[in-house]
Amino acid sequence: MTIRDGMKAGRALLLTSFLFSPTAVFPQSSSSNLSSAVSAYCVPCHNARLAESKISFDALDARRPWADADTWERVLRQLRARTMPPTENPRPDSKTYEALVSEVASSLDQRAPAALQRGNDLELAARLAKLLWSGAPDAALLDVAKRRRLHDPGVLETQVRRMLADAKVAGLVNGFFNNWLGLDQLATMPADPAAFPEFDPQLRQALRRETELFVESQLREDRPAVELWTANYTYVNDRLARHYGIPNITGPEFRRVTLDGTERAGLLGQGSFLITTSVLTRHEAVDGPSTSPAARSKWIRIHFLGIPMRHPLPNLPQLQKGILLSAQLRELQDPSCTSCHSNFFPIGYALENFDPLGRWRTEADDEPIDVSGTLVDGTEFSGPAELRRVLLERSDAFLTTITERLLAYAVGGNAGVSQPTPAERMPAVRAVLREAGMKHYTWSSLFAGIAGSALFQASE
Repeated sequence: MTIRDGMKAGRALLLTSFLFSPTAVFPQSSSSNLSSAVSAYCVPCHNARLAESKISFDALDARRPWADADTWERVLRQLRARTMPPTENPRPDSKTYEALVSEVASSLDQRAPAALQRGNDLELAARLAKLLWSGAPDAALLDVAKRRRLHDPGVLETQVRRMLADAKVAGLVNGFFNNWLGLDQLATMPADPAAFPEFDPQLRQALRRETELFVESQLREDRPAVELWTANYTYVNDRLARHYGIPNITGPEFRRVTLDGTERAGLLGQGSFLITTSVLTRHEAVDGPSTSPAARSKWIRIHFLGIPMRHPLPNLPQLQKGILLSAQLRELQDPSCTSCHSNFFPIGYALENFDPLGRWRTEADDEPIDVSGTLVDGTEFSGPAELRRVLLERSDAFLTTITERLLAYAVGGNAGVSQPTPAERMPAVRAVLREAGMKHYTWSSLFAGIAGSALFQASE
């Protein structure tokens, strides 16, 4: 049985060992709702005997999530992304999910934040310039700070919008987004020269520059953050246009082009992502390079859904611990593998139209490419456009992810970007999102919220 077969079968079966009904009806009390949902959907796997992911819900108090904030923040992350329960298990309906996300978040936000003394306006100006420009304040920002007006929320937001529109925002792209998106990998990624002679330094640099210019345009135009995934334009020069098959582009200068169709929209259609999640050298398991739906799925889970990957079981063969290649994914039959892998790498099936160098294709090895997949909750999709649509139905997960990563960068610099977010910081993340939601989660609303937070303004 392949993974796809296992997933289809799993959705049709109820595990007889589960001592609960998948159609449980919850009472009106919110604390009862959470307790009932935990008992129904979580305890069968996460209990004192099994303790999947080292969580035992029967030892937790669902009436007081703040008492074990670290664990409940992990739960909230999975609920928001709809990645649990796993595929073969009964699941709450959509309204129950939404109610549980709201209840857990509200409960966790009841924790009193630590009292922090805020710095003065000049200190705030210096930090804001370092965050948005990776540089020093200009005269306009210093003038506002010297008049002690920068702590005013309206004035602060006006300055944030002005600074994002400035060309110096390239410092933010180089400082945060290059790190977060892993663009540095393009320059050093090993590639088989016989298989990919065109993947030379010029193309590597062009692919990186495309993403940098795209992100910078989103910031300077103050677009809603989710447009990183939906925007129907990109930046190419003649070399990159030939690589993508975009006609009528001449010269080495980059220019903005509107894309035909939605297949290549946003970050998921850019070669910087598609190449760094492929294997361009010979691998011990196969004769040549390949795409890796598993690696692409992992990237999307981390950067969009904000869900870290579980470590593979210690007794698995070396191949199964590494980056699984496209030729092998659909052939896994071992239940110890498919029970985990079916929960994440089908996302990558939808991107198989993009070859290891991010070029569009419809066949591989003279066979039509199967680009269909299924999310953990049973949502089916086929191809990159449909994958993007179903991901955007979970855009609250991405908005939380990007906000917590930006806040980590704001208070900890590049060293903080890849570090897990402490549970005590998450109420501040949600406070930023509540305010930004009234302004469609534009970049200025997110950065204004971060800059106005006590964490960012705390005196050293």
